[in-house]
Amino acid sequence: MHMGEIILDVRDQRTSFATARGMLAAVDGVSFTLQRGRTLGVVGESGSGKSVLSRSIMRLLPGNAVVPGGSRVILNGRDLTRLSEAELRRLRGPEMAIVFQDPMTSLNPVLSIGRQIMEVLMFHLGMKKRAARARAIELLTAVGLPQPDVRVDQYPHQLSGGMRQRVAIAIAIACEPDLLIADEPTTALDVTVQAEILDLLQRMVRERNMAMILITHDMGVVAGRCDDVAVMYAGRIVEQAPVRDLFRNTRMPYTAALLASIPKVTDPPHRKLDAIDGRPPDLINPPPGCPFAPRCKLADADCDQGKPMLEGPAGHLFACIRPLGQETAA
Repeated sequence: MHMGEIILDVRDQRTSFATARGMLAAVDGVSFTLQRGRTLGVVGESGSGKSVLSRSIMRLLPGNAVVPGGSRVILNGRDLTRLSEAELRRLRGPEMAIVFQDPMTSLNPVLSIGRQIMEVLMFHLGMKKRAARARAIELLTAVGLPQPDVRVDQYPHQLSGGMRQRVAIAIAIACEPDLLIADEPTTALDVTVQAEILDLLQRMVRERNMAMILITHDMGVVAGRCDDVAVMYAGRIVEQAPVRDLFRNTRMPYTAALLASIPKVTDPPHRKLDAIDGRPPDLINPPPGCPFAPRCKLADADCDQGKPMLEGPAGHLFACIRPLGQETAA
């Protein structure tokens, strides 16, 4: 278990859904690797494909999903696309785990929270009941739930949203997975609780030396909490770089538009936030060129010709033929 070891290798992930109007390409050729101890932020508007990407990695897709044979998700050297559902169930928990947006839907309403953690420990680690209960209380303590020895026997509806999300995190880390995916984990929570949950996830990754994918629509969340960031638009990664590079030297106009929509402390009160004009493209009939071109202030006729490749120097990749900062680089 050393830093720098590649935990996850996603190669040309394509996920489409069969709809009445035709095939909808929700994830359209996404590739990246993730090392132990690092957090990758995946950012984009609703409908950019980031949640479908997380479910594609976990292999938690609905029946109408279509994934071509060329897509690969390699976790700890094993290709998940080749495993049966029973084999995947054995890996979900000990090797990979996910925390969803709304803890109310991911927790079972009729089981006490202690029981839900115990079941994971008993199924995956073969723990006996008493040991599993003691470990459940330890995990609830680790995620900062007040009065864990009392809460362990309570039910999800007796807890606040922030407490329920702490329980969901306790379940996710129970078997010390190598990969933790947090899919918009603070959407349903108020602002102060959001920061606490994000701090908790960051601490868990550090203490347990995991790799994390943090999925969010908020560039501000990524700033202090991720090592690398991948910006998604219309099912593709359009810019990818270490966080500081991306903020300091933004190349893709879409990324710049996302950054402009972060409220700043120095803004006057009630200032209207910069929104991105227009709408994301139709993923059933996508435009032939750059998918962002219809909304981009810098687009010209060349941008409507073919989809730009994701490429760039020294680890800062972008899919744009009219990148920002070109005038200074020329």
